[in-house]
Amino acid sequence: MARCELKCFGCGRLYGLAERVWRCSCSGVLDVVCEERAFEPDPGRRGVWRYWRALPPAGSPVSLGEGGTPLVEREHRGLKVLFKLEYLNPTGSFKDRGSAVAISHLRDIGVDAVVVDSSGNAGASMAAYASAAGLRCRVYVPRGAPLYKRLQIAAYGAELVEAESREAASLKAQSCEEGFYAGHLWNPFFIEGCATLAFEAYEEHGVPDAVVLPVGSGTLLLGVHKGFRLLVESGLAGSIPRIYAVQAESNAPLHREIHGREYPALSREVVADGIAVPNPPRLKQVASAVRESGGGVVVVRNDEIPGALRSLARMGFLVEPTSAVVLPAVEKLRAEGLLDAGERVLVPLTGSGLKAAERVAKLLGLA
Repeated sequence: MARCELKCFGCGRLYGLAERVWRCSCSGVLDVVCEERAFEPDPGRRGVWRYWRALPPAGSPVSLGEGGTPLVEREHRGLKVLFKLEYLNPTGSFKDRGSAVAISHLRDIGVDAVVVDSSGNAGASMAAYASAAGLRCRVYVPRGAPLYKRLQIAAYGAELVEAESREAASLKAQSCEEGFYAGHLWNPFFIEGCATLAFEAYEEHGVPDAVVLPVGSGTLLLGVHKGFRLLVESGLAGSIPRIYAVQAESNAPLHREIHGREYPALSREVVADGIAVPNPPRLKQVASAVRESGGGVVVVRNDEIPGALRSLARMGFLVEPTSAVVLPAVEKLRAEGLLDAGERVLVPLTGSGLKAAERVAKLLGLA
């Protein structure tokens, strides 16, 4: 198991893993850094904890069976698209990978109550894993968060608190004194869990040519980037695949960060709520990872989402609007020559359509 510590992305300050700190004293984001990591999958395990040797130490891992999701290959626009069905995780989204590792660590260092902010999926996931670990949990959600995600959070036993907006939810959660702030936008252990998606994809199909995934806070992208980078450092891959971040026109801060200008949105309505993060704390870090991979950012219009939902459903994948943005992004990249015929493209389908059933039904014209 790797020897690790926390390091500030901004000033470089180091913290011990056991310190109860969620951001640096300079207000910078923290990352887990290790002297040495080993990509040595445990043949006796499956899912996230199959890769425990590459993860931060966890004395007593919390698990609900996360990871090990199906990887389904489909031909689309001349590409070999590898759909990773992350919506089949225990709570219905990829967030379970991050929650399993984050909650395991927090329990190990003696935390007995956590506070998070979320538009839905992360809150539901953290609530479930906190409950499984015997920790109390409070979740601040913005007004307008999908009903079924709210119900899911409450069903797991978490205290649900509504705030005026996503920003207000974050501020309230960070200032709450009823538990340790474990918001996934900031939590470095959450990113570690997301790295296991890259490990699984590699074991099943090798290293893809490109990855196309939705980006709000950027934790999934950072995890996938970190996972493939470890494979490169281990001599198992020649390079990190090109990573393309997908954002919706209503909130595209990564486009601004990379291109130096705002995206000319036709609509500010939030359709893909899961990636509607106007000021993600890891924005510069995400941009750095995208540039290092040789990828880019793709912005999808709101009016492209219903057709994407329908096309994915016809393939057998019922996902939420946030997940659906990947399909028009793949098609745009192919049309622009950024994805070549025959290339293998890893596309995580991040969240279940059942968690946003009312919105999905409306977008598909079924309600």
